[in-house]
Amino acid sequence: MDTDLIGKCLFLEDNLIKADVAIVFGMNDWRRPVERAIDLYQSGKAKFLLFTRGYNSNIRECEATAMSDFARDLGLPDRAILVEPRAAHTEENIIFARQVLDAHPELHNFRSVTLVTIHYHLRRAILAARKHLPVSVELGWVSYPSVHYSAADWHKSAHGRSNADSEIAKIDRYYAMSLSDLAGQRP
Repeated sequence: MDTDLIGKCLFLEDNLIKADVAIVFGMNDWRRPVERAIDLYQSGKAKFLLFTRGYNSNIRECEATAMSDFARDLGLPDRAILVEPRAAHTEENIIFARQVLDAHPELHNFRSVTLVTIHYHLRRAILAARKHLPVSVELGWVSYPSVHYSAADWHKSAHGRSNADSEIAKIDRYYAMSLSDLAGQRP
């Protein structure tokens, strides 16, 4: 296992832009992505937050709904919240999020998007966004670390190695890209 190459391909530096909308990917521990997204909103780096992910049997609720409720509890105004409650995987997150954006009166001509997801999932989220969003859309991204490991020490953790292996396999399966392909490509 080439840990340096895997680290370079999966764990990317944030690309912070001023975006029309931040697409926030759900996860079991959805509070962390919500807090990261709210920071973007409060700092003026995202006008809207779009929470995406359907029902999660591990937590027995719709992640997007739970995230939007939590955001409201933290003071985010309703007008800044969009919810996409159907997605079951990364491709659907972007496909369904685009449908929500295209239907929204203030966002149907969106020009910029920031992706918010956990650090090891960022590369795949970017690939999905580049595949399903218009080429003209400026793409930014921010991540947050796993509670089990950081981008610097992921390879020292069984959890980190498992997450990295899973992401690499999914990138190969869904995008027919190897690590060497990723290494030579801009995010």
